[in-house]
Amino acid sequence: MCDFCGAFTDIDFAIGIETWNENAGTTVGYQIKKAELMTRSREALAQGDRDGYYWLQREYWDYYYQSFPAYLPPTIDNVEKYNVYLDVCAASSVDSGFDPKWHEYSARQQQLQNALRYVQTGVGTKAETESFFTLADFFVTMMREAMRIFYENPQYAVMHELLPERVHLKMKTSMFVQAWLPYLTDEDAERLLRMLEFSNEYEEIERPDGDTVECSNCKAGIYAPRDAYRVFCEKCRHVTPVKSQFFCMSCGSANRVPEDPSKPIDCERCGIANRLIRPFFG
Repeated sequence: MCDFCGAFTDIDFAIGIETWNENAGTTVGYQIKKAELMTRSREALAQGDRDGYYWLQREYWDYYYQSFPAYLPPTIDNVEKYNVYLDVCAASSVDSGFDPKWHEYSARQQQLQNALRYVQTGVGTKAETESFFTLADFFVTMMREAMRIFYENPQYAVMHELLPERVHLKMKTSMFVQAWLPYLTDEDAERLLRMLEFSNEYEEIERPDGDTVECSNCKAGIYAPRDAYRVFCEKCRHVTPVKSQFFCMSCGSANRVPEDPSKPIDCERCGIANRLIRPFFG
């Protein structure tokens, strides 16, 4: 979460793996429950039981997030949003599960995977370049189409707030990358990372000057950088406003800080676009 505007910006997959391995009992229990629910879901799908499939999927997603609450998008900070999110997860699973197109796409992906050729290298068996990137190109095209259809659906409009498309797509493509990197040569691995914009490394930056403010919800102390407008509380998942107004860079008029201060804001008096938050990089 951005320390300046409180926006959901990225996923830390290293922490995700640590969470998965944190408690072996929880992980094994989840895997057993998942297998059971997926078996029953396949039976409902085969019977054309959309309603039964919906509730099985909702039960699965609820169990998943109850088992691993750290995986819940940080924008979900109350029971109402949680239930809405579960409804979307279940409803979209029904949409894809009962749409022949996605079954055809899945079959095509499996066909391309089965057609992969492998070569022996000095560091072991690796996927051959041309056949692998045929698979990768298809997967990326299919995933982007799925995301576009999903986020253009008015039924799922709330997801723009709860799990932004850019972050959601990155999660999906990251799973593909992590699965295949061990089977690629160094050159192909670097090509895939560039292709899916995963080649950036973490940059260590100095902590900016700031002060501790009180969370507006749970009253915990939160560190707010000097130029912050809205700060996310890691403890209760609420965003606390730090500043309520800004002054136009052109006419000096006072303006209300909007819900999303990361975007340019037109002055209410003179109409000049003001950028409240500037990037560290780029």
